[in-house]
Amino acid sequence: MLVALVSDLYFLFVDPADTPGWVLAAIAQYRTRLALALFLFLAILAALRVRPTRIDPGVPYRSLLVRDGALAATVVAVMVGITLFLTTALQATLLAGTARDYAGQAAPKIVSYVNEVRFEIRQERKARGASPEKVRDLPPPAQVGVVEATLQPPSLRDLGRSMANFVLRAVLLGTLGGLVGALRGRPTLSDDEKPRRAPRRE
Repeated sequence: MLVALVSDLYFLFVDPADTPGWVLAAIAQYRTRLALALFLFLAILAALRVRPTRIDPGVPYRSLLVRDGALAATVVAVMVGITLFLTTALQATLLAGTARDYAGQAAPKIVSYVNEVRFEIRQERKARGASPEKVRDLPPPAQVGVVEATLQPPSLRDLGRSMANFVLRAVLLGTLGGLVGALRGRPTLSDDEKPRRAPRRE
């Protein structure tokens, strides 16, 4: 999926030399969270749009919605998991050098921006007459080596963790899709959502 590709291979589309430090810092901080939020949104959307096509006799329509909602969300999770597994393998092999180059160029700009913000916050607190304890109550200065280490590409050993995340993501999104189906199957269904039965033959 496009979201999974962009979230994992972002360093192919972002040039650290021409990108402001605050943008690089935001990518490093919120990229994974934003991708997860989009995956959840896509799973919910798939569960909302699915309609049961196979009506089993004696099975409540709500159960069919739960089944198909869970299946639709699980399909989203499988597509995302396969894409992320492949991108992890690419980062650990063919694209490892490109990812390291990005980390080496982006880390100094991120550190410069973070430490500049830290200094501005400290000066603002001093100007407001805050207590010395409040002025000193700041995270330690960022270091280039630490930030660069967090931006390094995964190794081949991380493929196992990617598979574990694959399974957990499928369970999470499948459960979420089932819950969406259960909510859709409440008694207040509209006429359009109710299954259409074949006319009774005389």
